[in-house]
Amino acid sequence: MLCAVLLMSLFCGCTAEEKSGSEELRVGVLLFNEDDLFISSMKQEIDKCFRRKEKEEGCRITVSFSDSMGSQTTQNEQIDTFIKRGYDVLCINLVDRTDAAAIIDKGKKADIPIVFFNREPVSADLSRWSKIYYVGTDASEGGRLQGEIFLDYYKKYPERIDKNGDGIIQYVLLEGEPGHQDAAIRTESCIKKIQEGGVEMYRLAGANANWRLNQGKEKMEGWLTEFGNEIEVVISNNDAMALGALDAMSASQWSDIHIEVVGMDGIEEALLAVKDGRMMGTVMNDAQGQAEVIAKIAYKLGRRETPENMQDMNDRVVRVPHDKISAEMLR
Repeated sequence: MLCAVLLMSLFCGCTAEEKSGSEELRVGVLLFNEDDLFISSMKQEIDKCFRRKEKEEGCRITVSFSDSMGSQTTQNEQIDTFIKRGYDVLCINLVDRTDAAAIIDKGKKADIPIVFFNREPVSADLSRWSKIYYVGTDASEGGRLQGEIFLDYYKKYPERIDKNGDGIIQYVLLEGEPGHQDAAIRTESCIKKIQEGGVEMYRLAGANANWRLNQGKEKMEGWLTEFGNEIEVVISNNDAMALGALDAMSASQWSDIHIEVVGMDGIEEALLAVKDGRMMGTVMNDAQGQAEVIAKIAYKLGRRETPENMQDMNDRVVRVPHDKISAEMLR
């Protein structure tokens, strides 16, 4: 009961009927889990972009954030509340990408446009309505660039990676959620790129750590106990899990072990780790760039205008490019 009261307190304001003629634009932003380090950074960037948009357009923009805490049921309830309160546009970071169809149908019935971001609905769902957009990145590109970071580093410092000198890289893999399309694609394209570069890889172990730092640490602790110095590289689908692996390796009993780590997202903590040499590199998953596109599209949709066909947009899908980040770039 308390949760319901708190949830309702987030959404104050007029109904859709009361809003007619008002200059205020109301945007609902739903996050799959604010504890996720990258999603937390996305929230900050989205808020900044709407504040800038407010000044540029001279229009009051009210942005309400909701944390779904990893529950699709909770997110569905939050969406229902936003719709009931007559918000102009919804920006949704799905908990479960397979649940998009029902959400789209709700938005269509209420004529409230939706901008999905970070977690991509299946293509068939995106075609259900013309007022549906998606903003994200190309997971294959991200994995490929991660592989390039590895190859660049290996060419410069082969002895730091191939510690036993056998010409085969023994690695462990920290993956995101089971069944998450980005996790599978990032992994496949990263390993493929490394192998295409002529490096033989042998996977000692792999596990889903669900994008979370604490789970990455827990998995790495188990692997250190099992494999110890046999591990030469940690490949992580995101920076949070990579940082968890670094935390595990910082324990005193592993002080004589050096293992190279490569991540993805470019969050602040990971950039510091790359700069000071604790990570070989990361791939920038441009939170600011994505937030700018989200705000631009959502503003147009909320004003009942059609977003212009911007660069990198294809069938109402925008993929913001990644960038490689190495220690040399940060010095």
